[in-house]
Amino acid sequence: MADNPDAIVAIATPSAQAVVSATTTIPVVFSAVTEPVEAKLVPKLDGSGTNVTGASDVLPLEPQIDLIKELIPSVKNIGFVYSPGEVNSTVTLRNLKAIAEPQGLTIVEAPAQKSSDIAMSAQSLVGKVDVIYTSTDNNVINAYEALAKVAKEGKIPLVSSDPSVVERGASVALGVNYHGLGLETGKITARILKGEKAGDIAVYSASELDLMVSKKNASEQGLSVPQSILDKAKTVVE
Repeated sequence: MADNPDAIVAIATPSAQAVVSATTTIPVVFSAVTEPVEAKLVPKLDGSGTNVTGASDVLPLEPQIDLIKELIPSVKNIGFVYSPGEVNSTVTLRNLKAIAEPQGLTIVEAPAQKSSDIAMSAQSLVGKVDVIYTSTDNNVINAYEALAKVAKEGKIPLVSSDPSVVERGASVALGVNYHGLGLETGKITARILKGEKAGDIAVYSASELDLMVSKKNASEQGLSVPQSILDKAKTVVE
């Protein structure tokens, strides 16, 4: 705030909430925020009327459930490791249940207050679930290697909505192309620097999704990835 910049870009919900709560005058552009309205960053998506706009990484959960069912046709119980203090994750949990339960699937919650609790929360799912699904929860992402270690030892496949964590232990991920999201964030910021008001710019929602698979991680987690998924994947790590 003291530097009085022409705009501030804030990545992910906690950073954006901190910045938005600190200024009502400097234009703020958030990025990689799943639920900007629920997070109280903007009152609506089609032009906030405030000093805030940005780019959201919200994605429909139906394709995530369809992916899990294609991976594991016999799936019944889906574990969800998340931070109860992060609004993105609590909203995702609520929506995940609303979609999964009518299909006869049970979402088994494993809350973790901080990153150091992730492994313990994941351990609580061993023997209870067929798969562990993770969203873009910041604490979970920060401790993904610990989560992957539990998944490997417990032979539980890890499916994520963040493609970047395939390199860190997930078997399969379907999620937003964050390079593209970054470009859109830059375009919004440029519009503000050229004179547009942040409150007049609608929040951008990502539409391009990437499917990534790690055969190695899948094998270590007791999962054989169907050829139908391998054929659709943008990237397959052997």
